[in-house]
Amino acid sequence: MDKAKVIAFYLPQYHPFPENNEWWGAGYTEWVSVARARKLFPGHEQPHIPADLGFYDLRLPETRQAQADLAKEYGVDGFCYYYYRHEKGKNLMDLPLKEIMRLHQPDFPFMLCWANHTWYAKSWNRADKNKTHKVLSEQKYGDEQDIRDFFYELLPYFQDPRYIKEDNKPLFAIFHPFEIPNMDKYFTIWDELAKQNGFNGVHFIAYTQESKYENEKIFAKGFEQIISCRFLSVWHNHNQLWRYIYAGIRFVTHIILKYPNIISYKRAIKEMIDKEESSDERIIPTILPNWDHTPRSGRFGLVWTKSTPALFKQHVEQTLDIIKDKENKYIFLKSWNEWGEGNYIEPDRKWGRAYLEALRDARKEKGL
Repeated sequence: MDKAKVIAFYLPQYHPFPENNEWWGAGYTEWVSVARARKLFPGHEQPHIPADLGFYDLRLPETRQAQADLAKEYGVDGFCYYYYRHEKGKNLMDLPLKEIMRLHQPDFPFMLCWANHTWYAKSWNRADKNKTHKVLSEQKYGDEQDIRDFFYELLPYFQDPRYIKEDNKPLFAIFHPFEIPNMDKYFTIWDELAKQNGFNGVHFIAYTQESKYENEKIFAKGFEQIISCRFLSVWHNHNQLWRYIYAGIRFVTHIILKYPNIISYKRAIKEMIDKEESSDERIIPTILPNWDHTPRSGRFGLVWTKSTPALFKQHVEQTLDIIKDKENKYIFLKSWNEWGEGNYIEPDRKWGRAYLEALRDARKEKGL
């Protein structure tokens, strides 16, 4: 693989669907939380308002095409759509994917990531009245027959010529690899079924935000590769003295001043690269343009402050440097459109396309 391949996580949420109507009111999408977000401390930048694409509706093929066109133009090589299968017959937010398959548009590479986690009310909309640990939709795992049914549910995606494959194996990511009680069965059964259907197997990839503690455990489970986000390394990869100092800062800001958890973007991105991981072909790095979870979680959210396109470009360049000599040159971008987490690269009113331009320019200058 001569060139890097940047794959962006993609949230297929922005359209009304029955469960959201039931939980939050008719017509609700996460744009509601995004638009009503407010500043929670001096210098806090909220709300974040979309620019070129507006408050879009993913039921519209024009929107999906416009997203793919932007991605192609600025150096994103494919989308990794979150796939919410909570149990057999219960898939959430999959209408955009069904339309992409039905219309065969946009003509843009894609893969799937099984977002295998239970939904709680507080995770999606803390600003609403329900602030408890109420379960909205529970993630369940079935028997061997269900594992087979799941494979055949995904087979049309795997067979699509746009689906991202390596060595004739469709790439399939799993967001919470330790949550699945019978992961070995998925490896065995899906590999067998994939070969029966003309593939060389399925290329399973695990996602982790705790690479320092989880990498070896993930490989021991049988995964071929890891998407290493290192999101939690900001707090966990330091000596005990630093942890005590930061705990004190968090106590003052979060408990006394009622601020969300805050850290500077410049500092956070330093933890996104690890020398030990950089030479490991099995580990795929992640780049993040920004983070602000407060539209969903209010003062219980996490904010990376003072992100700029220039700093993001540095982050991309550093990541390109660590994969330039690898055979595996995948990079995951988190995320294309997680507006409720303040984690997106789509144009907004403040920066326009500057983050997209930073990605494009970094790749061009590095020749990757």
